Amino acid sequence: MGCGLPVLRLRRDKLMHVALRVFGDEAKARAWLKTDQPSLGGVPEQLVHELDDFQRVLAELESLPLHAKDADRSVL
Repeated sequence: MGCGLPVLRLRRDKLMHVALRVFGDEAKARAWLKTDQPSLGGVPEQLVHELDDFQRVLAELESLPLHAKDADRSVL
């Protein structure tokens, strides 16, 4: 079952907050959130409707090393 707009906004805000902490740069965070991530089976930004998918995206983000400047995270 999906969720309403207020919940979607909260989830998107949470993803951006965590992505900013991980990547240390808004452009890199947005790029990761908008790019297909094979390990997640889709685009993270689009996986916020279902709680299980949202939690998988958060777990994936939190497993990435903080501010790794040389890593190409689009393929992680």
